Amino acid sequence: MYLNTIQHNLATCSRILIVTEERSLQGDLRISHALQNMTASGSSSAPLGIMPSNSKPRSASAVPDVVCTASEKEALALVEAAAQGHKPFSLVVMDGRLFYGKDYRHLIHRLWQTQRDLHVVLHAVSQLEAFEQIPIDLGANHQLLVFKFRLVPFEITQLIRTLTSRHGADNQTSHRNLNLNSQLLEVTSRFEDVSNRLRLEQDHRKQLEDQLCRNQRLETVGRFADAMAHFFNNYLTVIQGHLEVAQMTQEAGASVPSATLKELLLATQRAAGVTSQFVSFNRREYLQPTPVHLAQIIDGQASMLQKAIGEQIVMQVSHNPDLPCAMADQAALEQIIFNLLIHARESMPTGGRLMIQTRHLVVPDAEAACQMHGEAKPGEYVVMSISDTGKGMTPAELAGLFDSAKMSSDQEGGADIALILVQGLVRMQGGWIDARSVLEVGTEFSIYLPVATGTAPSHAAPEKKLLSNNIEDAASTILIVDDEDSVRQVMEYVLTSQGHKVLTAADATEAWAIWREKASVIKLALIDVKLPGGVSGFDLEKALSAEDPTLPVIFTCGYSPTSLNNAKELKAGENFLPKPFGMVELLNIVGQALLQPARL
Repeated sequence: MYLNTIQHNLATCSRILIVTEERSLQGDLRISHALQNMTASGSSSAPLGIMPSNSKPRSASAVPDVVCTASEKEALALVEAAAQGHKPFSLVVMDGRLFYGKDYRHLIHRLWQTQRDLHVVLHAVSQLEAFEQIPIDLGANHQLLVFKFRLVPFEITQLIRTLTSRHGADNQTSHRNLNLNSQLLEVTSRFEDVSNRLRLEQDHRKQLEDQLCRNQRLETVGRFADAMAHFFNNYLTVIQGHLEVAQMTQEAGASVPSATLKELLLATQRAAGVTSQFVSFNRREYLQPTPVHLAQIIDGQASMLQKAIGEQIVMQVSHNPDLPCAMADQAALEQIIFNLLIHARESMPTGGRLMIQTRHLVVPDAEAACQMHGEAKPGEYVVMSISDTGKGMTPAELAGLFDSAKMSSDQEGGADIALILVQGLVRMQGGWIDARSVLEVGTEFSIYLPVATGTAPSHAAPEKKLLSNNIEDAASTILIVDDEDSVRQVMEYVLTSQGHKVLTAADATEAWAIWREKASVIKLALIDVKLPGGVSGFDLEKALSAEDPTLPVIFTCGYSPTSLNNAKELKAGENFLPKPFGMVELLNIVGQALLQPARL
């Protein structure tokens, strides 16, 4: 099918190379091209520029420039020169009769190596051997056209028109794709820059949040220490007074009253309970929420909380009966309560009344939740309200209470660090916090925690009872490693009173020397985790286990086990004896370890 011969050539300045020995073809192509570009008046609007190989192409022509040559070597040189001069050919028309008995495949491959987008037309190939295989031998390239018979000038002109137009369209598409790729790369680069800046900002925000949490914890611990100093001074006064009475009684030759000893024991137990609560409070990590008895936690902390807020403030606690379990982390919950109580204490510098109340609440639907609070959701909740009779807050202060942008360390005109942490901890539990305040009347904080689906484990304190052991059968040699002389002396006295032989060491080096000498008789090791000299109790345990894997080891420490960086799991009552401990706890864990060493 022929193209419309009246249609004018596209204004794409393409270059055509014709490889042929027919000298008359140049004139025929000129006439054919002129006829196909004939205007309505009968004159040619675009004469075909046909030049010999040694002449220069027309620089300003809007129609294809045609260069003719009769040598395949000269054709290759012309294509290479045109490519290097950035004026490449778009089409090469080759007469197959020139390649009779020659390797035309090599020439065409060389042309494509020089210019990958070059269109090649090979015609008059009927005399070539196996001419049907030419397209297959040349790789079925879509830029190759093979014709069996010789093309006449009219057909060549049609091919020039079609293929040069296609070549121009391909170039435009390539340029368009190149521009699109450039734009895509630019957008991608901008996106990566924004993403990197966002990641840096998120990391910086996370660092600021961590720093805020650490600063708040230090501030809270400082407040806590002031309250605990008063608490411990009271109990130290009790202990010191009873000891002096006992000493005077003994010097007078009388026996120490049992009531005095009971008061001493009670005072030490209460002080030990407060230190345990303090260690638990000072944990750096929070566990996953579990079912907890909110009323039991508040009642268990009541004594410590009362001491923390001071005697000038009266604390009242009330719980609704049949209060369901809340879904919360106990350590986080204890810190929430403590922070809110400290906030209430500072709002009542001259004293007042503080009330802690718990109740059960059902939010029926989304509409009710929306009316209640912006973070509320339908469901069942356990509500803990902490109210005070302090100075209260203005509406502006109340509105900025949890705004980190208005954060202040002194609570005057800005958000309190402790309250920001409280809000974050409450959200971690799946709840929300609400605050109401009236100036010169007081403030009330309400914590909403979701009701747990399961039951909370019992936290009833086990009865301290000495397990029955046969002293003669259980008597063994025990190694005690602790850097505190008084602790070693007490443990040695208790264990030797039960028939055990005790070896003591103040650090890992001394303990290792004793082990090398007495390894055959040592049946149990009691090791403090924190030892001087750069070698911890965990390191010493690894060395002893390498020597005797069956040796049971019990660790002791005054820190929370969760704050100790060690892969070994510590279980209180099995391989861990937290300080402070009494005689019953010490003898029970030692007896169980000697009877069942494989469990450790």
